[in-house]
Amino acid sequence: MTPKEFTEQLKEIGIEIQNLADNEAPVIAGKTAADFFTENFQRQGFLNQSLTAWRDVQRRTHPRTTPKGQTAAGRQILFGETRNLSRSIDYDAGRGKVTVYSDVKYAPYHNEGTDKLPKRQFIGDSEKLNELVISEINRKLKEIPKK
Repeated sequence: MTPKEFTEQLKEIGIEIQNLADNEAPVIAGKTAADFFTENFQRQGFLNQSLTAWRDVQRRTHPRTTPKGQTAAGRQILFGETRNLSRSIDYDAGRGKVTVYSDVKYAPYHNEGTDKLPKRQFIGDSEKLNELVISEINRKLKEIPKK
């Protein structure tokens, strides 16, 4: 390989790395985060370094004797009949950035808690999520010189 060919190859790699940082990485981070936060509903808690389980709900600890009450008692925490909250997690990826969100109006009340409603966090900073995102982006970085 000549010095000129080597320089051209380095330029191409630089362009691909910039494209990864600006365009691909935000999508990777957003999709990974949305999936990860949705899985918190299956986990019944928030996974950071370890799982912080959600406090149980009254419908499960004191079930009603009506058929509807018995059905509700069997549901997982934060799984309403429609599962709107768990299905609402999405992301917007932009150039070099991503925003993960829930567009359900009551999501912040569950995620952060209120005076009467206990905190049942499902979205937020997570070391396990960061590890997943970094691992996936590193995998994509390692593919670049092979092209």
